Amino acid sequence: MFNKAKNASSENISATLIAKPHSSPQHSPVNNARSSLSVIGSNTQVEGDINSDEDLTVEGRISGIIACKQHTVTLGANGYIKGDVFAHTLHVSGEVKGNLVVLHRATIHKGAHVSGTIIAPCLVLEDGSAFHGTIDMNPDNEILKSTFNQSTFNDNSVSAKKSSPLSSTDGAPPKKSTTDKPAATKSQAVQHDQTEA
Repeated sequence: MFNKAKNASSENISATLIAKPHSSPQHSPVNNARSSLSVIGSNTQVEGDINSDEDLTVEGRISGIIACKQHTVTLGANGYIKGDVFAHTLHVSGEVKGNLVVLHRATIHKGAHVSGTIIAPCLVLEDGSAFHGTIDMNPDNEILKSTFNQSTFNDNSVSAKKSSPLSSTDGAPPKKSTTDKPAATKSQAVQHDQTEA
């Protein structure tokens, strides 16, 4: 019996030593590597502009400009945005009435409804999504270039300056963009696909 107790205590010691290394890596490296996230909850309504230096998830309703130029904006299935969105990456599953200016990639997921202008070099429109408006996928678009090249300066002045060209033309891109034949062809193809979906 004495030997069993001695073996049992050494097993407990080894179990304790094994458990400690598993708990410490979960706290420091994972949390330091993870970027921060802001969430607008499903029961929250915001009227006004939002400037964010972290990823933003919208489950509620927003009326205003969203400027999240270096991060990702995600609109949930029940979320609603009425206004322009400036983001590095964009995922839309809800409803947007406004202009979307995206530096990297915009994804309009199944069930989403978007009305306005989308300016993004990479755009994914999933089957089952609805889009009404114009698309400009030209990476040299003046609005795209000026919005994201000046984002390191004063975000408030950039938001006001860059939202005005889109807003002043009621959602239509500047004439330079609409005369670009490849962009117009893409827009017509997307509108044709949307009516069949």
